[in-house]
Amino acid sequence: MKRIIIFCFALASYSHVYSQQSADKALQYLNENFSQENIYVLTDKDLYLSGETVWFNAMVLRNFSISDISTNFFIELYDRNKKQVLRKRFPVFNGSVQGSFQLPENLNEDIYFVRAYTPMMSNLSEEFQYLKQIPVYNPSSTKKLIKDKTSSWSVTLHPEANTFIQGNPSKIAVRLHSKGIPPSQWEGYVIEKDHPENKITTFKGLDENVGVFSFTPEKDKIYEAVVTDNNGLQKSAALPKASEKGVSLQVISEKDNIKYKIKNSGEAYPYLTVIANIGEQVVYKAKVNQLKDAFQSIPTDQLINSVLQITVFDDKENPLVSRMCFVMPQNLHIAAPEVKPEKLSTEKRALNSFDVKPLKDVPSYSIAVFDPEYKKSLQDENFLSSLWLTSVIKSKIDRPAQYFSDKMNPEALDALLISEQWKMFDWKEIISGKYPEIINNSSKYISYRGKVTINAKPAPQQTLIMFVEGNKSDREILQAETDSNGEFFFDNMIFEKPIKVTYQLNGANASLKSRTNVFVNPLNTFIPLKKDLPEVEGFELVERNTTSETSQPAELTKIIEAKKSKKEYDEKIINIEEVKLKAKRKNLTEDLNKKLSSPLYQSMNEVVFDFVNDNQSAASSPNILQWLQGRVAGLTINNENGNPTPYIRQSKANIYLDEMLVDASSLNGIAVANIAMVKIIKDGGLGMSGGGNGGVLIYTKRGDTQSPIENKLSTMVDLNFFVMEGYNESEKYPDSDYGNSELSKISTDYRPVLFWNPTLEIDESAPAIINFYNNDSAKKYRFMIMGFDAEKYIPVYYDKLMP
Repeated sequence: MKRIIIFCFALASYSHVYSQQSADKALQYLNENFSQENIYVLTDKDLYLSGETVWFNAMVLRNFSISDISTNFFIELYDRNKKQVLRKRFPVFNGSVQGSFQLPENLNEDIYFVRAYTPMMSNLSEEFQYLKQIPVYNPSSTKKLIKDKTSSWSVTLHPEANTFIQGNPSKIAVRLHSKGIPPSQWEGYVIEKDHPENKITTFKGLDENVGVFSFTPEKDKIYEAVVTDNNGLQKSAALPKASEKGVSLQVISEKDNIKYKIKNSGEAYPYLTVIANIGEQVVYKAKVNQLKDAFQSIPTDQLINSVLQITVFDDKENPLVSRMCFVMPQNLHIAAPEVKPEKLSTEKRALNSFDVKPLKDVPSYSIAVFDPEYKKSLQDENFLSSLWLTSVIKSKIDRPAQYFSDKMNPEALDALLISEQWKMFDWKEIISGKYPEIINNSSKYISYRGKVTINAKPAPQQTLIMFVEGNKSDREILQAETDSNGEFFFDNMIFEKPIKVTYQLNGANASLKSRTNVFVNPLNTFIPLKKDLPEVEGFELVERNTTSETSQPAELTKIIEAKKSKKEYDEKIINIEEVKLKAKRKNLTEDLNKKLSSPLYQSMNEVVFDFVNDNQSAASSPNILQWLQGRVAGLTINNENGNPTPYIRQSKANIYLDEMLVDASSLNGIAVANIAMVKIIKDGGLGMSGGGNGGVLIYTKRGDTQSPIENKLSTMVDLNFFVMEGYNESEKYPDSDYGNSELSKISTDYRPVLFWNPTLEIDESAPAIINFYNNDSAKKYRFMIMGFDAEKYIPVYYDKLMP
């Protein structure tokens, strides 16, 4: 991955840039070999019914940008007892993933946990894997979910840079850790423990997470903060005893620069080194020979919005103090495409049309339109808060999206980062060479390692020919050369559903074929979850009381109705699609009939069976005439001298093989798999011979009715095979088209998602046109666009209510 930021040099007030090789090399090695990825997952809804499909769009991130490491994405579902319910694998394209999974119909009502990770993430701390609870409702369950309305919280105190020194002015972050509903307002004061009657300073919560105050501690005094919420609940927390000496670090993040000041109280160091990093990349470093009681600056004009860590090292490369801050919180760089409504209406089932103006260097967007009554979680957590904040820290934060909204409070964000510690790596560990062990390499897409044996011994320097039978009409031959251990490797494959691979060694005779075996193992696979699941938050599971259902969420009733409507909608769609499919098959069959049969062997009164374009399930039949039994009115198959023989209306029918008159015994050597088409003409003269009794016409596959691979591999029979697992297939998101007269008859429509397209490709020369129909109740639309400008390292995000 190329550097996302340009190195910033220290100012002249400090000495020349100092190369601290050990720290630099350690961080560079970490970045190149153990880079930490993070995941943001957007689901189509906030709560689900059992049996519903969960659609999602995910972004794989690294160093506050799109990751270019992983191409495989794993997503799993667990119940609260850590029992795995399902698991899926999807490919990653340009850091983006789209997929879906269906919840089992019999899933009990409860809280479930979605886990997502990449192969690289499975080597590192599980704390950075995506793990989020989702409520799943099932009216048939014996127990039901109710909202937990209790409010429980604790408080902790965090001196800036985790240093608290006598006589030094100190900024202290007050952090509330809430379970359940956090207090809406809270305040507090600071006292000396021996004189609680005297309030040294007071403070108020900047939000539900954090507050801040400043004061100067004195020698041998113990201080504590007393916090009271709006309900009168009171808690206290003690500050550590102030130390007599040490190094302190003050940081101020402004629009144009980041100011920092170092103060050394009583420690003897020949010099100090300052290193600032964004993610795993060093963006600033300076050797400090002489401290001055003044702030120094790190310019931000060449940096990106991100969390920056400033660390002060001693002369022996020991980290002394560290502090996180956000780069340019007053100037968030967000690319937002222009959205212009061409037709906007909130009438029931009204058609809406929007133009989305393209952004340069952004080839695709993820676009969704929600009924805002359902998708409320975007107000609490979104792509920006995941990219810029929660991906770096492990602590739970209430409503992290507020720190990047229009009403954001930079002071609150700064205080929050004072209360956190850098979690992506530990300086002491990486400088000492302590790195994680790489067990799961991030190979490209579907990857396999195989081993070829002959007589159970490795087969080195052999050419393995593999015939790949996929789920598509096109097939291919692969070749692999075995190494000195008889092993081979192949990767970068993208396919869905399992595929069968038959194989043989190049030039192998029948004897060698029977003694050859291939064993394969996937290189990217699911990794068990080691840590315990977190406790369920915000919900209780209680016995279902049939006489009282007052605790049911208001939006759940409409979602139940929406599920019923979807079933009604799907049934109509199936009927319509069946008609379309039959018409399509009819057209393809007509083309095949014209290609294979000459005019003399065509009739208005004919029945055609197409084995090229339609699965006729005939492969298991030993004889094509036997398969025809009972499939055509008036046609019977009798056994004469051991040969199936056709009769039409009690008269013996003629048999034609590729329009040549043959007897029934001639079909015994014709495999059904080699037949392209069969048709029955019940009356009339056929061709130049055979009379007027009608006949059964059998057409074999030719070069233009089978793939070249089938022709080439016609001699590859009785081969061994292995099976490769593919990616899971993502369902297409259902669209509602009320322009169709049948679909407009749906009784109710309470769809929570009005439009969903995770990979809408954008043409820079013209706006993208978004069309969707309203449901029966939405009076506003939440229009959301998500993407990333990889050239400028800027997130693309648009989230607005319309009208």
